[in-house]
Amino acid sequence: REQGTGAPMDTRVLGIKEGGALPPPLGVCAAGAAAKPDGARRRWLRVVPLLALAAGAAVAAVGYGASVGSDVKLHIGKPFVMGIIALFDLKVDQITLRDTKKWPDPKVNLVAFDLLMDVHMDLLFFGAQATLGSAEFNLAFGGERFGTLHSLPCPLGGGGKIKTKIAGTLVVDDLAVFRKVARAVVTEDELHVELYTILAVELRGADHGICRTDVQTCKTKGTLRIPDVPFAKSVVLRGARSFGIEFRDMLVLDQNSTEPAGDALITIDVRVNNPSSFVMRDLGAVQVDVYTDKSGCARKEFKGPREGKSAAKECLQRLATHDTDARPTPEHSLGVKFAEVQTETDFWLARSPDNDWFRVKGKLAVPPREHDLVSTADVFNHFLTSRDTPLIARVAAVPSHPFYEAAATGLALRVGLPGMGPGDHDIIQKVYIDLNIPVATVTLLNPFNGGSLEQYMHIALRNPLDAELYVHGLAARILYNDVHVGTVSLPELNEHEAIVLPPSATFVTARQYPVLLHAANVADLLKLLKQISPPPVGEGSAMINLDARIAARVGGVEPTLVYRQSNVTCLLESSLLGVKLHENFVAEESGNDSSSDYLEEGASS
Repeated sequence: REQGTGAPMDTRVLGIKEGGALPPPLGVCAAGAAAKPDGARRRWLRVVPLLALAAGAAVAAVGYGASVGSDVKLHIGKPFVMGIIALFDLKVDQITLRDTKKWPDPKVNLVAFDLLMDVHMDLLFFGAQATLGSAEFNLAFGGERFGTLHSLPCPLGGGGKIKTKIAGTLVVDDLAVFRKVARAVVTEDELHVELYTILAVELRGADHGICRTDVQTCKTKGTLRIPDVPFAKSVVLRGARSFGIEFRDMLVLDQNSTEPAGDALITIDVRVNNPSSFVMRDLGAVQVDVYTDKSGCARKEFKGPREGKSAAKECLQRLATHDTDARPTPEHSLGVKFAEVQTETDFWLARSPDNDWFRVKGKLAVPPREHDLVSTADVFNHFLTSRDTPLIARVAAVPSHPFYEAAATGLALRVGLPGMGPGDHDIIQKVYIDLNIPVATVTLLNPFNGGSLEQYMHIALRNPLDAELYVHGLAARILYNDVHVGTVSLPELNEHEAIVLPPSATFVTARQYPVLLHAANVADLLKLLKQISPPPVGEGSAMINLDARIAARVGGVEPTLVYRQSNVTCLLESSLLGVKLHENFVAEESGNDSSSDYLEEGASS
């Protein structure tokens, strides 16, 4: 009706018959769900709001714009706005959940978060500056409602392709469904979340959104609030696909301990790939247990085209694929717990590709059972021989954040631990045999001797680790030119014989240890004796290999290190003249002043 007169308005200008009703909201079917028109109908529905805008402009052009009442303006604007809201595309770029809040009353099972969504929209052109009013969005997942988003006003600009932010408070009132959402965020490629609300849209500009020719006035002049606009969208969120995790640079560092090679600190550098839509803030001290992998990788049931160093890496790559039909799940492949580590208290996880390396710290945590110690020894053996070790990282707790606590606790992720970098990581470096060559030669050639020599030797040892190494047993097969020529058998060293190696230290033992030289063919052993003879008879030294089993303790764990000591230098004891010798740990603790000594000239005559 014309403003102030009560007389009927000439609706013929709008193309509406007298007494006729305005059309229903555009793009919404009778049941309230968004329609899915075909291509031609969709193009028509996108044109209709523009026709409504044109009709409004026609009203203004014939002089009715100044006199139309607010109720008529509402009837003109509402179908226009509803059509745009129903048809526009909404895509979520990033979600951040922060500042978790719990109700003071523990009986109230509600959790709240500050939520920020970075989104981009593709809307029809408004011809005016528009804003979505604050609203209460109902959120559902898989048809089950789990909470309410109390949003702040969201600017839409003048339409078109825009980037904006939706901010507010997310209140979760169904924790069971919420856990399903959280788990889907962590494990799935993508997930769909439904949003529904009735909100208001504000149009700012001349004639409340009908700008005629002066576009600049749309930014400043007049405001029209259009209430009761349905908003229903299903948004696609990217999931983390169980992440992707990398390890590097494991260090075992000594702590104060009352026993040799006692409790130690373990550190590992970690990088996590996060392809999801979520920036994972405020995670706090995430606790992770590291296990050995008892799947095919560990049992060597899967073999790569190349043996050796690359086999474990190839196995891990196959097990990391999304073809899960032929592979055991990580949860079913948990072996022995190797370590317990956690992140720093201010830890958070960025979205890929902005993932930096971070460090976790903890301790070795191996049960003192023989089977468990054997599995742990495999980790050290791979590490010391520069080979990848298949492990499983299992999230134990995310205590600072209920959303990610529900999502990630119990999540098991396969990961490879790289070995030490290229270089010499052998523990046994040299052996100095107390041997008289002429006497030994005569003894070996004696047919009644049996072709063997019982001798003693000093050992030059090196600790390749950054933590104290306590050696309390040693057994080895001595190989010269790949022929077995001797044996070292020291299965149990007492407290006076055990050897303590400080971190990264190298020294020669002052104590001598027994060695048995023997060979099936005496000629092979005689060749070794000739080569270690001083010039001009021999070269003064020879290279041997030791297939060694070293019973050790490191970080409070006692693995048996089983790996070949390659290119160990074999010399006569006379080569030790002037070399500083070291007693073992127990002798030092007992007050023995001879912890350092020198081999006097003539002592090995």
